[in-house]
Amino acid sequence: MDWFIGHLIGDYLLQTDWMAVNKKSRALPCLVHVGIYTVAIGVLTWWPWWALLVVAATHFVQDRTHVILWWMRVMRQTGFTKPPFAPWSLIVVDNVWHLVVLYTLDRVVD
Repeated sequence: MDWFIGHLIGDYLLQTDWMAVNKKSRALPCLVHVGIYTVAIGVLTWWPWWALLVVAATHFVQDRTHVILWWMRVMRQTGFTKPPFAPWSLIVVDNVWHLVVLYTLDRVVD
């Protein structure tokens, strides 16, 4: 459960507008966000460095690229990527993938 609280803190409470608006188009805002996010996870879980490296790498790829849109296309959810469902549908799918990574790491680390 610590990883879940870390996710909420790092992805919502500590993410600024600058990070959220620019992380897809510029590396620096994404790197800053990923760093803060990873610290939030690390402080609450005390996972080993390699697990936090996985957190950071997967979070960066997910937030910097369009992998979520790709996934939704593969799963034939293209209608779900447009209004009235979007942007919330994208946010939910994005969060589910972040949580899948964290849950999996928690199982591996423990």
